Amino acid sequence: MTTRPTILDVAERSGVSKSTVSNVIRGGPHVSAEVQQRVLDAVRELGYRPNGLARQLVLQRTSTIGVVVGDLANPFYGELVKLLERYANELGYTTIASNTDGHPEREAARIEALLEQRVAGIALLQFSGNAELLDELLVDGVPLALVGSTDERVDCVGVDETRGLALAVRHLATLGHRRIAYVTSRLVDARTDAARHASFVRACAEEGCAESPLEGATAAAAANDIVAIELIEQLEREGRRVPGDVSVVGFDGIDAAGLARIGLTTVAQPREELAAAGIRLLLERVGAGPAAPPRTILLEPKLVVRSSTRREP
Repeated sequence: MTTRPTILDVAERSGVSKSTVSNVIRGGPHVSAEVQQRVLDAVRELGYRPNGLARQLVLQRTSTIGVVVGDLANPFYGELVKLLERYANELGYTTIASNTDGHPEREAARIEALLEQRVAGIALLQFSGNAELLDELLVDGVPLALVGSTDERVDCVGVDETRGLALAVRHLATLGHRRIAYVTSRLVDARTDAARHASFVRACAEEGCAESPLEGATAAAAANDIVAIELIEQLEREGRRVPGDVSVVGFDGIDAAGLARIGLTTVAQPREELAAAGIRLLLERVGAGPAAPPRTILLEPKLVVRSSTRREP
């Protein structure tokens, strides 16, 4: 091969998934002897080696934590980064935050730059879900924690997305709304967006509501508060009143949502708990090493009712 073989090449040669290759290389459980041998044979045949630079840097860790975030312009993540910094500082760590603007290639570049600075571990906010990148980092032994989303392969803390938008739908259904729109944007990471939309759809079915185009809806549930606030502005420019003509519910619980001019009903995430648990998981992973099984912490979202919703006449 003319290029350095990747974990994806090993997976293709051995006929298994990337995560299985990662489990074999890390010595993880629940892999049969036959599959393990196929993977190891493929590793030898291809000459695959985990990223030696990353592994060396991990072994020479500093007291700095990297924070990779998709959209620092979203106040929810800006506030979460500040909380992560505060909790890390209380435990003797400093932080370096890197913004990706939602681009997967920038995400990989930012992570590589953090590894070059020998960070102790990396907290991922709005992770793109790049499976190959995540597998490579796990194989290299980089301590990771997802904050605000979940993935079974890595330590993570997030809200229970099965409830999430369901709280918004049930609130709107209680107010008599039956035609409800789901509104999102490209800056909502794909996995979070999919989970929130799935929660929305299930709740609509349970409450006897229908997902409707915005033009025909009497209410809208947004994927996050920024989307909800932009939606309110759009509706008002079109001459539709909120909540007189359309009720709007957001998600996240950013501080701006509580301003009197906005008064956004929202499904609030517990930011303090997310940050505290995220730092704890990451630093425990730094101490435990890659062999310990990953852990998932799910926190409960909370509906905060304000003036952007009202009973359907």
